[in-house]
Amino acid sequence: MDYRTTYMEILLSVVMNIQEGESLSINTNPGHLDFARDLAQIASETTLQPVHIVPIEEGSPGEVITVSPIEHEQSPLPPLRAALLRLDDTEDRDWDFSADPQQIAQDFALLQKVGNLAPPQLDRQVAPWSIAAVPGPVWARRLLGNHATEQQLWDVLAPVFKIEDKDPQHAWREHISLLDSRLANLNRLEVETFEIRNETGTRLTLAPVLESRWRGGVRKLENGRAFVPHLPLDRVSMLVDRSTTTGILRTTKPFPVLGGMVEGAVLEFSQGRIVSFDAASGKELLKIALGMDEGASRMGECSLVEKGSALTHIADVFGYAGFDENHTSTITLGMGEAFHLEALDTYSDELELQEQTGCNVSNLRVRLPIGDDNLSFTARLIDGDEIIIMHNGQFLI
Repeated sequence: MDYRTTYMEILLSVVMNIQEGESLSINTNPGHLDFARDLAQIASETTLQPVHIVPIEEGSPGEVITVSPIEHEQSPLPPLRAALLRLDDTEDRDWDFSADPQQIAQDFALLQKVGNLAPPQLDRQVAPWSIAAVPGPVWARRLLGNHATEQQLWDVLAPVFKIEDKDPQHAWREHISLLDSRLANLNRLEVETFEIRNETGTRLTLAPVLESRWRGGVRKLENGRAFVPHLPLDRVSMLVDRSTTTGILRTTKPFPVLGGMVEGAVLEFSQGRIVSFDAASGKELLKIALGMDEGASRMGECSLVEKGSALTHIADVFGYAGFDENHTSTITLGMGEAFHLEALDTYSDELELQEQTGCNVSNLRVRLPIGDDNLSFTARLIDGDEIIIMHNGQFLI
């Protein structure tokens, strides 16, 4: 099967939901330039507009490449709106980047490079903007071993992208429908607190931010335009009240912090703050991260992923946010994503956002894996009833 072409169709129809009249820009590193050219040609036949490719090398944009439709006549009308797709750099990046963790903690550019920088929270998204991973030989060797090939990685990731299905787009529509139903059920609950337990000894009680909505999968702009920020679509998440978390959290997998890895972390929360912590390895990294600012030692977000994900048996860390966020259930230290909140334009700055909603503000974002085969997630409702949302790692709602 031609996985490469099928995946391009998924990126355009499911992820970007690309439409006639839109102006699409594709940012890519040199390692994915051929893929970007082929993708742009297919996209231009739908948009009837030129598609612009922006090569990025060592962080700097190069000369823009313009791809115009060939099979169809280009529209004489100006573009209706802009759309942006970023092909994640899995081929040209410095996978073995290292620096002093203290320096990383004080440098936003380095924090972003290692994946621990919280993005701006009050920026209003006015255009569809997605990031996609593309299999390549370098990424194949990083994930599957020194002798792995690009084709082997396509084969491994085919179930993740649903490109091995007879009708991949139908498979994605069904999956999105399931996720939408799950989110609707979760958002109907009037929750006072949640309780989380797992086999490693996590015992946590936390409360949601009252204005927070469970989010996941498809995202919509104010004008109703839908798109998907990342594939796959397994995670549902909500914001946690920064002052409520109490109990013990024990991580179930290694996780990246400040350019290194932490394993076997144990954190104790009281009134929302971490009051003690330990780790089998990487404790010093965790100490530096938790001291970055006042919000770094508090919880920002909770994300649930059902066990049995197609990603589970491939790797623990992928180096691509879309995979790492959907690999297992997590608790986020530092700042969650404010898109969970409605009416973001009513807040003048992030501190006002924190004061009025109870969500956490920090420059840090670290996802702590808590998912295992025995994960349970229970909601205690305002009326005193309890609803089991997840049992033994499986959704019941």
